[in-house]
Amino acid sequence: LGWIINTTAMTIALPPHRQERLGEILASIPVTQKRTTVKKWHKLLGELRSMSLALPGARNVFSTMQNALVLSSDNRIALRKGVHQALDDFRWMHQNITSRPTRIAELVPLLPSAIGFHDASGLGAGGVVYPTLDLLPREGINQGQPIVYRVQWPPEVTSQLITDNNPNGTVTNSDLELAGGLLHLHATAQSYDVRERTLNNKTDNLATMFWQRKGSASTDKAPAHLLRLHGIHQRLHRYVARHDYMPGPSNPMADDASRLFNLSDSNFLSHFNSTYAQNQPYKLVTLPPQVISCVISALLRKMCSAESLTVALPPVIDTGKSGPSSQLSWASTPFSKPSKTKYQSYKSSSTAFDPADLQPAAIKSGLARLKSTYGQLARRTSPWGPLTYA
Repeated sequence: LGWIINTTAMTIALPPHRQERLGEILASIPVTQKRTTVKKWHKLLGELRSMSLALPGARNVFSTMQNALVLSSDNRIALRKGVHQALDDFRWMHQNITSRPTRIAELVPLLPSAIGFHDASGLGAGGVVYPTLDLLPREGINQGQPIVYRVQWPPEVTSQLITDNNPNGTVTNSDLELAGGLLHLHATAQSYDVRERTLNNKTDNLATMFWQRKGSASTDKAPAHLLRLHGIHQRLHRYVARHDYMPGPSNPMADDASRLFNLSDSNFLSHFNSTYAQNQPYKLVTLPPQVISCVISALLRKMCSAESLTVALPPVIDTGKSGPSSQLSWASTPFSKPSKTKYQSYKSSSTAFDPADLQPAAIKSGLARLKSTYGQLARRTSPWGPLTYA
């Protein structure tokens, strides 16, 4: 299949000749080059796409390169600043391709080790994360302790939000939701050891969910910048993120976290501990200013370096041998053949967030009823040809 798979170390890597080819591709497009042909660009994208399977985070940097095809004219591609930034991101990955092996658990989803809910409003972003007991906490967090976070948008973001009174703004509500999804992932990585763990995150914004699942969009606007940061962040912290939809009425905790900025930190925590009670009190997590600044820059369509997301994290607490085993269990692969079993649809209700379902020991079983299928759909019949069955 063109990959080197080490079943002892559980790693996957590009063979040496493909690593050399990646270097050749990147060297063939210097930063001073302004144009290329559509044919050459299609070939380059095809090769990079095939190599991105073993480069965590790589699939998230294609937005501006895809957008170049949309803007092409006269069989020529304009290599703008965003395109060269994407190529620089591949160069950054290529520099440590030999020293940073790709673990298979970074690519294939396992049973989720945490479930999270995030939301964004015109005021700010916020969310909650409920870990299982096999997710090791970092310093300052207890094992199995839920966390809550919130970030208030600065005036430079709120002034650009598109509303009825500000139709000429540059930031959409979906952009804010996508930015909130990245802040959510960092809050999780800052609080727990998420390396090679699967995180199940839920949003009430469909555009955000599909952007996150696909990893790219044919645009050079805010989603392209934010998805790029999603990929860089995933590569730095080595987790697998799965993204699902949660109807707005069933997402009250994330709504509160993204809106209740009129409450002080202590009153905010008191509200969560009394309204959404858990066995352990919530921990309010404060995100690093450099991460927030990088996300805000992306919202305003400004580039920030990959190093901007490289923030020192608190050390992991060794919880010893107590508690359940940390043995990882494989989830159903997202590329398996479709099952004939029909999953029951999930409908929001007043009991969707029963606190008992969010206790660490109950999260995995609770995830089953919120389950969405990741397998392929059965082949549909062609409306213009003979019937074909899957």
